[in-house]
Amino acid sequence: MTFDLADFSYSRHRPHARGGAAESHFTVRIKSQIVGLPVHRVKTVFYIDRLTPVPLAPPEVAGLANLRGRIVTALHLDKCLRIDSGEPSSALLAVGITHNGDDYALLVDDTGDVIVSEEQDRVACPAHLDPHLAELMAAFYRHQGGFLSIVDVAALIKRVSQQGEPAYRTGESGNFKRGERQ
Repeated sequence: MTFDLADFSYSRHRPHARGGAAESHFTVRIKSQIVGLPVHRVKTVFYIDRLTPVPLAPPEVAGLANLRGRIVTALHLDKCLRIDSGEPSSALLAVGITHNGDDYALLVDDTGDVIVSEEQDRVACPAHLDPHLAELMAAFYRHQGGFLSIVDVAALIKRVSQQGEPAYRTGESGNFKRGERQ
């Protein structure tokens, strides 16, 4: 699949919301980037005490964590979005979300405020945005002199799931190789 960034537009992939609609987003910081999560997806914010590694998982999967007696899959949001500052992530602050009945924890560096984004502030996908990142975003809004990218949670989890399938078949992973810690 090829991308022509000059031709890429958010509107080609997802219809715009009805005119005049406002949406609420919970902002999080990953490295130096601020992104938004749809408020209706966010269930809780918590600190992870301990992560259990998952054999054969893709590198985006940090491990499994216990959230009030429920097992959640913890994802490195920086690795999912390919936001790299050169420093390894040590984030243990997580935003709890649910997708298709499964619980996930998105590891972030910091949480922000809930903001309301107006439809008139919605913009097309910026041409300079990495195509990998653009595929994982649901919308873009003008915000405080820049723009705010809204994470498409379903696309993010689908991407991580698809990346894990080949590793599972071959027995290789970013977290483990044949049962040995890296």
